[in-house]
Amino acid sequence: MNKTLAIGSTWAILLCAIALADGVLYEVLLNSFEAVPRDIEDMLDYGTIRLTRQGKNELGVSGSFTVFQNTGKEAQVRWTVYKIDFMGNKRMFINGAGSLCEIIAQDEVVYPHLLEKSNLPPQDSCPFPKGNYTIHNFVLDEQRFPPALPASDWIVETILTRDGKIGCGFRVSFTTK
Repeated sequence: MNKTLAIGSTWAILLCAIALADGVLYEVLLNSFEAVPRDIEDMLDYGTIRLTRQGKNELGVSGSFTVFQNTGKEAQVRWTVYKIDFMGNKRMFINGAGSLCEIIAQDEVVYPHLLEKSNLPPQDSCPFPKGNYTIHNFVLDEQRFPPALPASDWIVETILTRDGKIGCGFRVSFTTK
């Protein structure tokens, strides 16, 4: 399930950074959404997970995926937001990391709302159980978005690892203007 949690964390970070709402001072253009190459093939099947446009400045997550192994504290999630400078170089803007179980248990912004739109296990489930999961048109609460971001190109990466090997992850590229 650490793949699922990684997906949830990735979506959360992505939606926080990308989705726009009333009062937000920028426009977001999605450039790409892709799976990160992985070292562990038997953790997760990405299935039909997709990022979809819900409106002019809103993106949602929909689709099904399969977690092949129970995933607990041994799974680590790390996320990084990069700002692309004028020379085209990635510069770290913000990052974070923690065990999959800790991130899910402490999340007050994304996972509780994701539960309403999916068949994901309860927030206190650790390890995250293997199984088939579906997310039905999840759009993050727009009140959680940053009110301003500098005009730039951005990359958000969320990666789930076990024993230092990548089990799953997503990379999103977008532009703010």
